[in-house]
Amino acid sequence: MKLIVAVDKNWGIGKEGDLLTSIPDDMRFFRETTQRHVLVMGSKTLRSFKNSRPLPGRLNIVLTRSEAAFAGAVVCRSIEQALNLLKSFSSDDIMVIGGGLIYRQLLPYCSKAYITKMRFDGGADTFMPNLDEVDSWKLTGESEIKDYEGLEYSFTEYANSDAAETEFTAACTNMSEYFKTKKFIDIAAGEMIYNPEIISKLEALLNAYFYPLKQGFSAADVDSFFENNNGASFEEYLKAKRLIASEEDIAALTGASPAIIRVKKEELQEFIKDVRDSIGPEILTKKYKLTDN
Repeated sequence: MKLIVAVDKNWGIGKEGDLLTSIPDDMRFFRETTQRHVLVMGSKTLRSFKNSRPLPGRLNIVLTRSEAAFAGAVVCRSIEQALNLLKSFSSDDIMVIGGGLIYRQLLPYCSKAYITKMRFDGGADTFMPNLDEVDSWKLTGESEIKDYEGLEYSFTEYANSDAAETEFTAACTNMSEYFKTKKFIDIAAGEMIYNPEIISKLEALLNAYFYPLKQGFSAADVDSFFENNNGASFEEYLKAKRLIASEEDIAALTGASPAIIRVKKEELQEFIKDVRDSIGPEILTKKYKLTDN
């Protein structure tokens, strides 16, 4: 796995639960580097985000000893539980993003680090290990020195020659697909779609398709699923719980039909309401229009 962080000249990373400063170029680099990745963080890091919400387009895994739950994130109560969960992914898809304790605990498992070095003293009260003083970590690349409103900084990369072994299975190889921007879905408007037993399942799948992993859940739930489904992957757990969905999942539920409804993302709730109100196929297909897809 990898880590990403911005540090001051003392390898400080935060103060009073917040970042030391915000550099637009660094924020853009963080966003582009972590997009469609699995992020591992502590609860304080999550709470530092806007509205204390998980970052969109990424799987947010939160390590905390508390009993707190976070909508849109997977909660792990221990490093061991997190590592067990992370085994389902490719190591290259995992990014550790803070805070200080999480960096220290997972540093031995990281093979690469993206460090934005800021040339100032931010008066930090939270720090991460100085990689220049860790024998196994070596600087492998550095950008030119940049400037933002008088603050100099550079982007650097470090490599760990002695990363701890972990048994990553990469069973969830298509996770990035679930985080792509989706604007519509084509749904077969057959008789099945009006079956009361299907409607709630369809609603769950549509929400999972447009808003993947919006719900929060505990890694303990995942562990229990693994125990009862020998050999199952985390991706299978997500699908079983309808936390993610593909077009194939929805097509399998709604069945084949010559009438296809294209549902836009912003029309999702209205569409579900119309289905629940038992509007007939003719009105429904006319209202949402048909496509040739």
